[in-house]
Amino acid sequence: MITEFPEVLQDVQRHVEALFNKFQSAELLYHNLEHTQKVVQRCKEISSAYVMAETDIFILMAAAWFHDTGHLFGTLLNHEEKSVEVMKDYFKEKKPGEAITDAIAACIMATKIPARPKSLPEKMICDADTYHLGTADFIHTDERLKKELQLRDYSVTKAWDSNTLNMLVEHKYFTVYCRELLNKGKQENIAIIMKRRSN
Repeated sequence: MITEFPEVLQDVQRHVEALFNKFQSAELLYHNLEHTQKVVQRCKEISSAYVMAETDIFILMAAAWFHDTGHLFGTLLNHEEKSVEVMKDYFKEKKPGEAITDAIAACIMATKIPARPKSLPEKMICDADTYHLGTADFIHTDERLKKELQLRDYSVTKAWDSNTLNMLVEHKYFTVYCRELLNKGKQENIAIIMKRRSN
């Protein structure tokens, strides 16, 4: 069992950063190390608003670091499953215990759309991953995601704005913290996309 959670998380950070530095392609305009680092920071922010056991914080933060590593080794489809493989391969030597690796895997898989998180850490990572939907940065991240998909040979149609609007409308934050902080901004982004779509 792992007892030195902060030290292991530092090693997780070094490991994931090394993976991105080694394997990240120019196509990953959105699903890159910068995005991963932002999700990690948002997980810290969200979790600081709650009382959590040290083990749950470790599970959340480890999942945040690994959640998009699958993009480095495959396609957009099923990248969450690949991220789980990368995470479990890393933890083979660490032997944190099956319960912990299973919980980290559940957090990673919870980010798969449509999100259906169950535990509090799962809800937190989902909210951290979609935090930008409620910020002014969303318009820029939406464009980066569109360009990334084009570079990765995914079909990006003229219905992009309509699909983006549907995604924003259907999306919901799972933690009270993010609902109170970000729902207003998300509504503002919905209005921007609606106006853009009508032009």
